[in-house]
Amino acid sequence: MSSRGSALDQAIADPPPVSGVRDTSPMSGLHRRSLGFPDLLAQSVSAVAPCAAAATVPAMLVTASGDGALWAAVLGIGMALPVAAAINQFTKRMTTAGSLYTFTAKGLGPTAAFLCGVGMILGYAFIAMYSLANIGLQVSNLLGAQGVLIPILCVLCCGVMCATVMLRGVRVSARLSLLVESVAVAVLAGLVIVLFLGQGHRPIARELIAPPHLSFAGLVTGAVIAITAFVGFESAASLSVEARRPFAAVPRVLIWSPIAAGVLVVAATSVQTTGFRAAGVALDQDSAPVHQLSSFYGVGWISPILDCGVAASFFACALASATALVRVLLSMGIDGVLPHSVSRTHPVHRTPHIAIGVSMPVVTVVPALLLAAGITNRQAVGILLVVSAGGYVLAYTLVCAAVPFFLRRIGEFMVGPVLVATVAALALAGCLVVFLGTEWRGPRAAGVVLFLLGVAVGLMVFRRARRRGALLVGTHDIPIGADVLGGSAREERDAA
Repeated sequence: MSSRGSALDQAIADPPPVSGVRDTSPMSGLHRRSLGFPDLLAQSVSAVAPCAAAATVPAMLVTASGDGALWAAVLGIGMALPVAAAINQFTKRMTTAGSLYTFTAKGLGPTAAFLCGVGMILGYAFIAMYSLANIGLQVSNLLGAQGVLIPILCVLCCGVMCATVMLRGVRVSARLSLLVESVAVAVLAGLVIVLFLGQGHRPIARELIAPPHLSFAGLVTGAVIAITAFVGFESAASLSVEARRPFAAVPRVLIWSPIAAGVLVVAATSVQTTGFRAAGVALDQDSAPVHQLSSFYGVGWISPILDCGVAASFFACALASATALVRVLLSMGIDGVLPHSVSRTHPVHRTPHIAIGVSMPVVTVVPALLLAAGITNRQAVGILLVVSAGGYVLAYTLVCAAVPFFLRRIGEFMVGPVLVATVAALALAGCLVVFLGTEWRGPRAAGVVLFLLGVAVGLMVFRRARRRGALLVGTHDIPIGADVLGGSAREERDAA
C-alpha cells in the first residue's frame, strides 16, 4: 500500500507528459468548468418558465383544442421526453455551446445543422420577445394602465436588465433566474391548490378526461402549443462547456426539468379548464382569464401577487432564453457561418459580449415595435409564440433525426435510442406541418409568415457563407492541458 501510495503521489507531483493535448480549446473564451448542477438546473428551469407557462398556456390550449386541452398538455410532455432522451445521446458524449446546432452537425452534416441553428435562433429569440411582451401585459394588468406606453417601457427596461445581467456572467444570470422562478412557482402552485380544493368533489371536469368533441387538427395544434410550455429545457446543454461535470449533470437536467414542468402544467390545465367552465369565462374576450377564476373562487386578492409572479417568471424566461441564444450565435461565429467577431468573449467576464450586443437590441425592439404599432397585446404575443414554436419544433425534429446517423458513425448504434429518436422526429415533423397549416388559416398567420421568412433568410446567409470557403460546422469543446494530468507539464517542458 505504501509503495502504491508513494507511486501515486509521485505521479501526481511529477506526471508523465501527455502528447496530443492542446493548451486551448475552440471555446476557451468561455469560463470553462465553472458551473455546478444547481446552475445548470437554474438555466433549464428558467428557460421553461413553469410558472408563466402554467398561468398562460391552459387558456391557449382550450382555445386551440377545446375539450381536448388536457390531452393536448399530456401529449406535449409525452413528446418532450423522447426529445430529451434523443438529445442526451449527444450530451453524454460531447460539450458545446452550440447544443442542438452542433449535435445535428455530427449526424446530418452542415446544411441540416444550420437549419437546426436557425430554428434555435428563432425559438430562443422569439420566446424571449414573447416573454418581454408578456411582462408588459402583466404589469399593465397590475397597474390597471391603459394604452401601450407602460408595456413598451417595461419591454425596454427588462431588455436592458437582461443584457446587463448576461454580460456580468452566466452564473449570476442562472442563479437570479432560479430565485425569481422559485418564488413565482410557489405563488402559482398556491393558486392551483386553491382552485383544486374549491372545485369540490369533481376537481376535474369529466369532459376533459373523455372529450365528447375532439378535433385531430385542434389536438395537434394544442400539443405544439403545449410543447412551448416545455421548450428551453435543452438550453442547459448550451452551458455544457461551462459545467464542471457536464456528462453527468446536463443529461439529468434535461430529463427532470421537463418532467417537473409537465406535472405543473398538466395540473394547472386540468383545474383551470374545469374552472373556466364553472365560471363561464369567455377566453376569446377576456385578456386575464386567471383573474376571473380567482374572483370566482373568492381569492381575488391573489391576482396582484400572481401578476407579479408571472411577470417575474417571464423575466427569468427571457433571461435564460437569451443566454442560450447568444451561445448559439457564438458557436456559429466560431464555425465561420456568422462573422468571426460574434465569437469573441469579454476579457474580464468571459461572456459572449459581441453576440449579446448584436442580439439583445433586436430581441428588445421587436416586441416594443409590435406594441407601438397598435397591435393588441394578445395578438402580439400570439404571433411571437407561433414563430418560437415553429423554430423549436424544427430544431427538435432535426436533432432527433440526427441520432441514428451519429450513433452509427461513432460505432455505438443501439436499437432502443434510435427507435425513440426516429419516432420522435417523425411525430414532430408531422405536428409542425399541421401546426403551421392550422395557424396559416387563423388570426396569427403573420407568425407563420415570419417563421418561413426567417428560415429562408437563414438559408441565404448559409449559402453565402459556403461561397466564402469551406465551413467546419460542428465545433465543440475539447480537453486542454489544464484538464489533463500531465498536460500542463508537457506544455511547460515544450516551452523550455
